[in-house]
Amino acid sequence: MRRVILIVLSSVLIGSGLATAALAGTDVTPTTHYRWKDASGVVHFGDTIPASALPGGYDIVNGQGIVVRHVSRELTPTERRAAAAVVERESAARREAQQRKVADAQMLAAYPTERDLERSQQAQLHQIQTDIGTLETNLRSQEDSLTQLLAHAADIEQSGKPVPPYVNKRIADQRQTVNGERNALARRRTDLGNATQQFAAQLQHYRTLRAKFQLGDDSPQQR
Repeated sequence: MRRVILIVLSSVLIGSGLATAALAGTDVTPTTHYRWKDASGVVHFGDTIPASALPGGYDIVNGQGIVVRHVSRELTPTERRAAAAVVERESAARREAQQRKVADAQMLAAYPTERDLERSQQAQLHQIQTDIGTLETNLRSQEDSLTQLLAHAADIEQSGKPVPPYVNKRIADQRQTVNGERNALARRRTDLGNATQQFAAQLQHYRTLRAKFQLGDDSPQQR
């Protein structure tokens, strides 16, 4: 019985040794192959790739010659800048779209009805119109002051006397004040025109959003 056991163990050991030897003789590590074209367009294969082939791009292939991965050619500095510009424009577009989405959500939350939005717009327009009225009153007052100073200087000249330097300085300062009031009034009138156009577009956009929401589309969500 002991002899039979020894024979079986010997057979197992011999078999294990043969299997180990067989595995040792098998290369299970895949070899990387490369395929590229030289400057003349001739295709080359190899287990290594020369540095001269890198700028033109190359393929990594398996043992059967099937492309595993393609490595694109190196970009020129101009191409890299152009690619970076495209990425930046796309990123900016995504940010702008996200900002619009947040703004839309805030507008719908702030103005539950169209009438709420119109009241807010009218209040803002009324404030601009009030500012314009105040500026017009101030401008008339400053223009009256300038007219009085000019009349005073004219009286002095008609009397045959030179206009004193302090009077000329007051006139110059008053002219500057009047010009400042005129510029402020012009800017506020421009604000009124811009706000009127902006509010009209905002109201139309609000109506579009509200219609989409009422039709069952998801309203913009703040994220």
